Amino acid sequence: MKIGVDIDGVLADQVAAVLKEIEKDYGRSYSKSDINRAHWSFEGIEIWTEISRLLSDPDYVIRVPVIEGAREAVRQLSRREHELLVVTARRPHTEEATRRWLREHFPCLTQYHHARTGTKHNIPCDVLIDDLDLNIVEFVKSDPERQGILFLHPWSLNDTDIRDYSDRVFFCPEWRSVVKSIAAISQTS
Repeated sequence: MKIGVDIDGVLADQVAAVLKEIEKDYGRSYSKSDINRAHWSFEGIEIWTEISRLLSDPDYVIRVPVIEGAREAVRQLSRREHELLVVTARRPHTEEATRRWLREHFPCLTQYHHARTGTKHNIPCDVLIDDLDLNIVEFVKSDPERQGILFLHPWSLNDTDIRDYSDRVFFCPEWRSVVKSIAAISQTS
């Protein structure tokens, strides 16, 4: 089975990294639970604007921590003969540093696909693991055979109709439940 895996919020703990930078640069301290929607902002600055700014720094990209449980889960899934593809909406100018980060933390992930937010349904895979409901909805709507795994964070559920696709979407708060969901999908395929 081909599985598309998003980077930010699924493999990379981008929000934890950016919150440290916000505290350092602006003197404001926030936790991941404060980020309760995709377009969250602080002092009039959207978090995604700050992330884009930081991603232009290759040293920052290399320092982003791995989501807890991701390494072992990716290793398990790749050993089970699943084809794993990295799918990211990161801007192309970050690709070199991103690939370096992937080689360091996930050497088994060699297929890299760039797709803007809302276009991940164009990636050739059967299952998409992403932390943004919009990407999952577009993915499962594009083909009735496809399944999605929403990697849950406080910002993952926005104003989409994702619940209308609950028969093809798994809601997973951590990697152990992702591995179980992939096993369940494999049994029904």
